Amino acid sequence: MIILILVAVVMYPFGNALGVHIPAQKPEEITALPIGSTVLNGTNVVNDNNIRKVPLLYHPEYLVQYAIEQKYMQIFTSLVTGAVPTPIKDVTGGSISNNGIAQGFTGPGMLTVKGNKLAINPPNNFVWGYITAYTVAVKTSDGVELVQNNKTLKTISAQDISNDTIPHQYVNLDDFKTWYNQSNVGNSLDLDYGLNNFSDGRNMVPPDKIKTYFGEDVLNYMETHEPTTNESILAYNGGNNEVVVGSSQTIMDAYANMDNNARVYNAMSFIQSWNNTIIPPHSTAYGSNNVSYTSVYDPDPTQLGWASHGTCPPGRALRDASSAAGFSIPTGMTWDYTNVIANDANLTSGIKIYNNNDYPVKVIMWSNGDNTGMPIYAKIVELLP
Repeated sequence: MIILILVAVVMYPFGNALGVHIPAQKPEEITALPIGSTVLNGTNVVNDNNIRKVPLLYHPEYLVQYAIEQKYMQIFTSLVTGAVPTPIKDVTGGSISNNGIAQGFTGPGMLTVKGNKLAINPPNNFVWGYITAYTVAVKTSDGVELVQNNKTLKTISAQDISNDTIPHQYVNLDDFKTWYNQSNVGNSLDLDYGLNNFSDGRNMVPPDKIKTYFGEDVLNYMETHEPTTNESILAYNGGNNEVVVGSSQTIMDAYANMDNNARVYNAMSFIQSWNNTIIPPHSTAYGSNNVSYTSVYDPDPTQLGWASHGTCPPGRALRDASSAAGFSIPTGMTWDYTNVIANDANLTSGIKIYNNNDYPVKVIMWSNGDNTGMPIYAKIVELLP
């Protein structure tokens, strides 16, 4: 060690004079992953094979760095060949170890460049992205093509369509066959989804990496919210504070001329659908489709006859809590007290809330009881750093 230091001290002035004429290595040249990739602690982000080697005469001080890091193979190779690899710490910045491993942050980081060095940005308090179709089925004259990024992955004949050949995480086989039988050649159907256009500019995350990077809850949220292309979703929540910005309550009233048990069932489904729905800043969201509704007969000749009665009381609570939070009236709702849900609104995708805040919000809904007369509550909670 002492000998290496003495050698470096003697050679440094001459090597330094020559070394300044060598252009710095670009961060993009040494990365093991594309810039903008999502990375976790422990991810290898540096490709050692692409680290530039320079004449030992130019940078003898590198030997000292390798000695401190106990990288004796690099020292031996450098002395034998006369060429020394640039130490990783000289070409990397924050959150990357001397071995090129991501470290020292929580959550899904992003590989980036800072000050002409490879670095990792820890995630912001909140990271949201937009759902984007990843695998698409295109009907052909005798089957379907599975397409990703405008490239055909494989062709499946009509008789071979099954759960083994078609992604069915979002579209079940029966629905797929219905689409196939009713569609024309050239029609397409989205089968699975990635996340893209993130708030912090990171690269697209494909379907098989969503759970790894953002957790099972995010994937489950996508699966139960009938994803559509360009729908926003909160992918990472690092906030520590929650503030109620709007709340409301109402009563599950009874009607003697209707099936109140069915109405209560629909009300509970609506509550379950919206409870814990998270809406990113300046984005729109709707409740889960992982519920079902039943038709209730309405004898009033001025009404629709059969409809999903019972959803108006919880819809009223949700509407009023949203209004108290400063949001506009949810899409698919009216200001009427009893007929809150618009006649043409789809209960799973037609009721939408727009969050005009600069932070995400969470919808919380619940009831005390499971019968008519029960109180129904709704809160809009702002998620803060």
